[in-house]
Amino acid sequence: MRCPYCGGLNADYARFCARCGRDIVQKPAATPPPPSRSSGSASQRPPYVQSRPPQPAPGLQPPIVSPRSPQPAVAPATRGKRTSGGQQTGAASAPSPSIAAPVVEPPTTFPPRTVRQLQELEVGALAYTVLDESESYGRKKVVRIGYPSCVGWQQVATLYKALKAYRSAQFDTIIIQGISPEKADKYNYTNGMIQLDQNTRLGSQTLNRYQIETENGFSSDAIRIVLTEE
Repeated sequence: MRCPYCGGLNADYARFCARCGRDIVQKPAATPPPPSRSSGSASQRPPYVQSRPPQPAPGLQPPIVSPRSPQPAVAPATRGKRTSGGQQTGAASAPSPSIAAPVVEPPTTFPPRTVRQLQELEVGALAYTVLDESESYGRKKVVRIGYPSCVGWQQVATLYKALKAYRSAQFDTIIIQGISPEKADKYNYTNGMIQLDQNTRLGSQTLNRYQIETENGFSSDAIRIVLTEE
């Protein structure tokens, strides 16, 4: 006979299986078939188990992090002036930097070779401020003007414009000196110079002579111009 447990072959009169040793006379009870998933009722279904988040170990509390709101950008505070009583009157404004004149391409007539070409440059003259003026022995007048740093041809144009304003038969020599705010010098010009000598004797002729220099007259890019006018 065959063992109902392991399927081994035994003699017909055997009581126990020679392979697995179990009692083969008493047959095993039949086990009920497993319930079908589709036909089972709701009561036979396993209850729903809700998963819980992991809990921290006893005695340890998780850190509490609060969201940080963005801080508005704050401009740096400026220090104001204080009166004699210690009260602050207001924020002191920063000094405004000096602004240089825009760089403009020079005209084709620069450097000028005639007085007429010199006069045509006046359209590019800059606004200037008279710093001081003086008269000296020999019918000589010196005028110092201030205007922003600029290229050579604009220096010449501005100096000539000022020369026209101060030109007078009362003086034999008129000198206009340009001063740059960035290169202020108490005794020398830094933004060009023009000198007009009137009624100058050159041989048998009486002429007006213009002597013009850009920059301070000594820099590597300075230009020197001499023109005569009958």
